[in-house]
Amino acid sequence: MKTRHVFWGLFFISLGLLVLLNNLDVINWDWYGLWKLWPIVFVIWGISILIKNNIARSILAGIIAVLLALAIFTSVKSCFGIFSDHINFSTGDNFGIIFNGDYDTTSYQIAYDKGITNAELNFKAGAGYFKTNDSTSQLFSAEVIGRKKNYSLNNSFVDGKSVVNLDMNKKEFLFIHGKNRNKVKFQFNETPVWDMNYNIGAASIDFDLHNYKIENLYFKMGAASMKLWLGSKTEKSNVNIDADVSSIHIYIPDSSGCEISTDETLSTKHFEDFDKINSGIYRTENFDEAKNKIYIKMDIGISSVTVKKY
Repeated sequence: MKTRHVFWGLFFISLGLLVLLNNLDVINWDWYGLWKLWPIVFVIWGISILIKNNIARSILAGIIAVLLALAIFTSVKSCFGIFSDHINFSTGDNFGIIFNGDYDTTSYQIAYDKGITNAELNFKAGAGYFKTNDSTSQLFSAEVIGRKKNYSLNNSFVDGKSVVNLDMNKKEFLFIHGKNRNKVKFQFNETPVWDMNYNIGAASIDFDLHNYKIENLYFKMGAASMKLWLGSKTEKSNVNIDADVSSIHIYIPDSSGCEISTDETLSTKHFEDFDKINSGIYRTENFDEAKNKIYIKMDIGISSVTVKKY
């Protein structure tokens, strides 16, 4: 194997693993002094030039690749810590850095009335982590971890439907110890039939909606990592996903019929127990006889999509 192949292969593997482990909170070390050791890369690089043995040079190239990836990662991590533990990067028209951000946990709630049979949620936010939690006796509840009181909540009745709007005021990246801390945990009442619309930036989404009556579900987002569980509480559920580069996993009930409509240019797709009907159209084997049906439409860029039963 050529030395340059060893170098670039191990470099990208090491850098990718460091970022991944950091995102998963597996590594929480103090990086502030470690990045200063980066010149050792040049020392080992110089030694590799002096050595003529190809195997030894490949080993040294691998060591250099790992150290360089570590140096780049620790430098970026240290940059966040040099200024402050709390930094907000604004993504609005006036880009800026806000020191000692007003970081807190804020709760938003809408009371439930027994007369409410249908409900709609419209949620707008920047990049962040979004999750559904347990159901609630309220109509709607959200716990926001991030900039204090940075959302506007209002509720209205339209044609007999309760419409909930939760909008992010300042669409910022809030970093604490170098990690994004814009998190929202949702809770919904299980009684009404729900329409849900999410307009968000780059997102990590973990939504378990199998206990809710979902009639229409819409996601418009940037780069995304999504896990979505759907249920069979309504006879027909419409799911629309509009995203850029994405990794999407959707889980559907075994008893439900499902039709997927998507672009054939998907990078990777795995549709478990689906038959291809036409170009870009896939259906489960039980689609025609199933009482409950789920229709999934996807307009996404470079992506990996998995749809399977549970």
